[in-house]
Amino acid sequence: MACTDDDAGRPDDPVGADRRGPNPGPLPTIPGGVALEAVDPAAGLVGDALAYGTPLPSEQVAAEALTEAPEVASVVARRVIHVPDARHLADVVLATLDGSELFDEGSLAAFERALAGSLSGGGDVTDVDLAGRPALLAVGEEVTVVAHREGSLLTLVQAPSEADARLVATRQVEARARGEVGSLDARTPMAALPVDAAFVEVPNVTFAPIPPPEEEPLLTPEPPALGGVVAVQGRYGVIAGERRTVVWALALDPAAHPTAESVAPALGPLVSERAGGAPADAAEVVDRIVVAADAPLGERSARAFRHQGLVLVVEGTRPDQLDAVVTAWVTALGPG
Repeated sequence: MACTDDDAGRPDDPVGADRRGPNPGPLPTIPGGVALEAVDPAAGLVGDALAYGTPLPSEQVAAEALTEAPEVASVVARRVIHVPDARHLADVVLATLDGSELFDEGSLAAFERALAGSLSGGGDVTDVDLAGRPALLAVGEEVTVVAHREGSLLTLVQAPSEADARLVATRQVEARARGEVGSLDARTPMAALPVDAAFVEVPNVTFAPIPPPEEEPLLTPEPPALGGVVAVQGRYGVIAGERRTVVWALALDPAAHPTAESVAPALGPLVSERAGGAPADAAEVVDRIVVAADAPLGERSARAFRHQGLVLVVEGTRPDQLDAVVTAWVTALGPG
């Protein structure tokens, strides 16, 4: 039976309106696609004195959102750490592009520029030279993005400082030119700190020394136990003139815990044990992962987080107070 205009668009007629006119049938598509040499994302995780650590959950989610674009087949997100001082220099997203979703070289270039500008918060995108290779620079109000590509791998370096973004990207390009290949295993080095470096000034909390056992034999708290620790120091967290929390700083042995990834699995069992076996949960607080275990009301609950080569523990009977102390403490310590 012939198809008429009245038949077009019926639910059982999938081509519908495409059959109208003198050339019935599906509309033709325009052939296209860019051949991109496949490059392993690990190839981008290189650079002199650079390490690539685990991103925060929010950073991972933001990176994965890029795969909503058909041009991006997959992403790897990492924090870029300066090894000598364990400073967080930048963040990097390694996007593997799908060349079949890009019409031609012009659309590839436009996509790269749009992505760099978007990640910078709308900064103007300019062409720059990185160690003899072309790259893109987008300077936004709060973040700078440097983008460079090799084959299918588009590397996007993001940093608050333009100098740091350029430094990381340049070292990546130089290392690739030397033939270096990185690893997808996340590695966050930590700076060794003295145990008392944790007790900075914190608003509304005073860290008071714990008297020796002979002065308060019935009140002296027992320190937490964690393998691979070289020093422990405890203080009372005094709030409004009262001892409402106990805080601990544990200095890690670099030989036992060379990276943040090596100590992270121990924090859950640590706070669970301190809270009488209560289950542990992790949450993102400012720029840290804080692991918490809450006991029944009136019993001891606990929180733990890492600051460089220190593990910091906060204990008390009121979870809301623990959360307030942790947030204020993390903020006062600054990046770590």
